Order: sequence, then structure tokens, then C-alpha cells
Amino acid sequence: MEKVIPLISVIIPNYNHSKYLEQRLESVFNQTYTNFEVILLDDCSTDASREILSRFIKNAKVTHCVFNTKNTGNTFKQWAKGIALAKGDFIWIAESDDFAAPTFIERMIQPLIEDEEVVLSYCQSNRVNELGVITGNWKSHTDNLSIDFFQNDFVINGNQFIGNYLIYKNVIPNASALLIRKSTIGALGGFEISNELRYCGDWLLYFKLALHHKVGFVADSLNNFRYHSESVISKASNVESRISIIDIDFLMREQMMQFLKKNK
Repeated sequence: MEKVIPLISVIIPNYNHSKYLEQRLESVFNQTYTNFEVILLDDCSTDASREILSRFIKNAKVTHCVFNTKNTGNTFKQWAKGIALAKGDFIWIAESDDFAAPTFIERMIQPLIEDEEVVLSYCQSNRVNELGVITGNWKSHTDNLSIDFFQNDFVINGNQFIGNYLIYKNVIPNASALLIRKSTIGALGGFEISNELRYCGDWLLYFKLALHHKVGFVADSLNNFRYHSESVISKASNVESRISIIDIDFLMREQMMQFLKKNK
């Protein structure tokens, strides 16, 4: 019997990232794993993004290209739109200012194929500056929780992953670094896209996905997470933003506790 190769739906939500968009697109289309579709979404960009995206519409991998006429102000609304259009078994939210190693999908899909209880598989990420120069990686983000654990590949019980790591901080700092089993998102009935959670909706999604399932991790830095003047990380450097982060952290923990009570 011929082996079935899963389809990956690559969702590329973009807003004003024309400076980085071509590198992102090339890193997707040059993947060594070839069974994927690409869904291009633009949230009413005011730069040259539309022109760049339009050049890629004729690529055979592109199944949808949607240009919003009004900015939503919420990237998770774009995620939800892309997931609704997706035909794949697994979802890759490939943020438009990041880029990936050519073997990203090939490596990331293995834990999901080998164990149906694994609902998300993610990798370590490089830190990349505005010029595309790698300046380190994100392992230091988890060192205060464990120096050793994130040095090696693992598959872990989701409840243990939450209790040891995810309850304390979002240990998956970049959505571009993971593949998600689409059927699990459907079982949750989608995910939170309210404006009050627009800065931590990904954290809450990972929490809900992991509960009572398994999480896979690849220690190699196959994802390149870019920081620049318009990134969320950069904007969080001032005092007002740090106060907002405290509020987000409180709101997130409240949401997690409510979800736990419903899913004992």
C-alpha cells in the first residue's frame, strides 16, 4: 500500500512586512517536504506587500490569497481565517517577518506522524535581527525553568508540559516555530480571538491544545524569529508596555484556570 503523505497548510498572515516578505515566501516554497498548500493573507497593508504577494499568486502551491479591505487589528482573526480555508492535516502559521530552514517541515512533522497523541510539534528558534543576522537563539528564554531539558528533542505528556513549563510562561515564543494538528483545533471549537487576548492568544491556544495530549520538541534551531523596530518584542521594551504585559499575564492565568476547571 502506498504511504500517505500528509498535507501541510502553510498560513502566511502579513501586515506591512514587505521588507521581509520575499525571504519568508522563498523559505516556504523551498522546503524539502513538498506536500503543502500556501494560504496568503494580507491585513490591508499600506506598504508594498500587496505587490509582492501578487507576484506569488500563480505559484502552484498557493490555494488562496486574500487581501483585506480593512485592517482587523488582531492577528488571531487572520489565523482563524486561514485555518478555516486550510485543507491540510497540519497547520503551520508562518509569520511574514520570520523565515525557516529548508528542512523545517520535514523535521517538524515527524513527531506528529509517529504519535497521533502529539498535537503540536515545535522547534528551537534563532534570534535574527532586522538585517537577517543570527544573534543567538531562544534557549535562554527557558533557562530559568530548566537549563538542560530544552537541550534535546523530546515528546512529553501535555499535562506535564503545562505543569512544569507552560503555566509559568509561554515557552513557545514564536508561532512560526510549530506545526499543529488541525483536527485538535477543530475539537476545541476554534480559539480565542477577542481583542483583550490579542497579545497572548497563542499562549492560551497552546495551553488548550496540550491539555490531555502530547507535545513534541526539536532542539535544533530550524526557525528564525526576527526582532525589529516594529515587532511586538521591540514595542514591549518601554515602561507602558511592561505594565501591559503584567495585565496580559494576569488575564492569561485567569483564562487558564477557567479552562482547567472545565476540563478536570
